[in-house]
Amino acid sequence: MFTLTFSLDSVALYALSANLLALCTFVLVVYAAKKKRALAQAKIIDFVTEYFLNTGVEVLVSCSQDPVSKQTLVQIESAPLKRFRFSNILESNLIGHIARITGEKVDKIYWRFPVPPQNDAMFTEKSSPLAEDDPYLFEMRAAATDGYTVTEIPAEKSAKRS
Repeated sequence: MFTLTFSLDSVALYALSANLLALCTFVLVVYAAKKKRALAQAKIIDFVTEYFLNTGVEVLVSCSQDPVSKQTLVQIESAPLKRFRFSNILESNLIGHIARITGEKVDKIYWRFPVPPQNDAMFTEKSSPLAEDDPYLFEMRAAATDGYTVTEIPAEKSAKRS
């Protein structure tokens, strides 16, 4: 038979209380940091959305933090407009505006320009309002209707051309 006696004297009670207090403090700090990060991301999303709405473009914006490097990343999804062809220039200005207005640091902005499939009504209808508004979409529509195709060239033929 084995008997274990456990008694809580004042030193053990203080140590246990200190450990519980440290654990509760850690949980509260992690929770506060998570809430602060969520508020910062919401500020960034609101600012970027409003920034593009002021220029007349509707975009979808999402913000996240890379779990490994802890960098703040912004993803912007927009229609493929010709004015975004040089989005790298716009990106640096936007990062500066975000830092100045919201006080948050954005490390990288990723762009997504989804192109609708070729059988979409925008490409087939002659009276599409989108094709008249934006020359970039007009060029894509013209390429689709002119029978523009891309094919692979075997390496042997490619070497003969050069």
